[in-house]
Amino acid sequence: MSGLSFALRWLLALLLTVGGLADASEFPIRLGGVPPTTSLDPSGLSCSRPMDPLELALWRVTTEGGRPDRSCRNAFVSFLRTPRTATQPDAFDVTADQIRGARAEVLLTTMEWHAGEGHPGWTFALAVRDLYGRVRAEPAAYPQGMTVRVVLGGFPDLKREDGATQALELVRDLTRLGVPPNDVRVGWQLGVANYRYFPHSHVKLHVIDGQDLTVSGYNYTDWHLPDTSPGGRNLHDLGLRVRGPVAQDGVAVFDDLWRKSRQVRCPAGTRAGDVARVCTLREPDPPTHPDAARRLTRAGPARAFLLYRRSGFDQADRAQVALLGAARQSLDLMQAQFSPSLGCWSAYLQPQDCPVSRWPVYLRAVLDAMERGVKVRALMVDYGLDRAPNRSGVALLRLEARRRGIEDRFDARSVTFPMHTKALTVDGRMVLAGSMNFHFSSWGPLGLNEAMLATSDAGAVSEQQASFEDVWKNRSRPIPQEWWMRNVTPGSPEQEPGKASPDRGVEPSFRRARLAGR
Repeated sequence: MSGLSFALRWLLALLLTVGGLADASEFPIRLGGVPPTTSLDPSGLSCSRPMDPLELALWRVTTEGGRPDRSCRNAFVSFLRTPRTATQPDAFDVTADQIRGARAEVLLTTMEWHAGEGHPGWTFALAVRDLYGRVRAEPAAYPQGMTVRVVLGGFPDLKREDGATQALELVRDLTRLGVPPNDVRVGWQLGVANYRYFPHSHVKLHVIDGQDLTVSGYNYTDWHLPDTSPGGRNLHDLGLRVRGPVAQDGVAVFDDLWRKSRQVRCPAGTRAGDVARVCTLREPDPPTHPDAARRLTRAGPARAFLLYRRSGFDQADRAQVALLGAARQSLDLMQAQFSPSLGCWSAYLQPQDCPVSRWPVYLRAVLDAMERGVKVRALMVDYGLDRAPNRSGVALLRLEARRRGIEDRFDARSVTFPMHTKALTVDGRMVLAGSMNFHFSSWGPLGLNEAMLATSDAGAVSEQQASFEDVWKNRSRPIPQEWWMRNVTPGSPEQEPGKASPDRGVEPSFRRARLAGR
């Protein structure tokens, strides 16, 4: 999403929550851990300890504390990408087809939702209508009925005090299409909920039948549509889809969000036009699942790891840092946002105020990798409110790399198209994709809820690497060095804060040029 949504809206939500001006969000206190799902597979699943250093780095974090290991026996299916093109299907249409083909359960969570005809939310609603029609027409084909649940992210809402606008708009669309919340005759259950805590949830994933998992970076918004569609902005993004036991970790993430949400409740017989007036948000039903969606399904030979984070649960933070720490050859980052902490967003003007000790953990991990000999390439955007922060992230890394004599190990380019992607390829053997930006709001104790999916499947790595190379060569441009870099001497040590004036830490010529108004 845009820098406006990530920074200003994050801060706005904090002010509203702490100031008691909004009832929609609660402050995250003692949210606890994330309980895993309980499988019904009688044979269980036994995954051996990975031998590959990259897999091992993630495995150590994702299985700590006795969490079940579901990283083995998975299979890469495809990447889902936006926007649609003549040769690339629409990610929302692909998901809609998955929903129509579900046999027992559909779980979906996203941050932001655009409802109504012609919008991505309508594509979802039509798919649910068609699924309900199939269940009603042939209930014997769905012996365990059908459960459909959606959790929206609790995105800051200035229209209603309860924050329910987008959730109610989804319920309105489903009601308009004749989809009931329950139909006991055929075992149909439908629930829509909205995340209740600050900060909001930025997680985007869906799970079909407990077996098929997609973790993505795109919201259900018009911006991911082609610019030939109303509201479309050609915003490029992707989701990573796998089948196998790791899908049950996706169910566990969904259940965690569901428990921490409020569910839409409507009086019986509510008409579509009355949803916003009479429906309310209340405590959610317990998260239960049909038996058919609770089995571990072996799908292939690949390893896959679901990384999740929220306030009180920093698994994804530590896992990604561990993975960066295991890199030995290359890091290729396709990150819309590649920025330092909020206080350093103008560091391209005054880098001496942002020493490495003030950097966020992800930028320090990238620098550490470079010191080990890893070559880093980064693709990012250069427009809107992300321009200055991304420029500063690049400037700080270039400055420190030159000081350490390793500047040949870092290269950065800005894309020439709208990009929302959050992806990373490590050593040409591991690929990650999902919602987690290299941005302060995605990390740390008050970071957004986020999810990333990682796999070492050779087909997934090859496809994303080819996408990266195409953008690097054909749809990006170099990010110019800052003028003051010519005054930085290779091998000069970093000046620790407090040991010299703020104008120290770069060469004296830099200070003279700055004072001269350069």
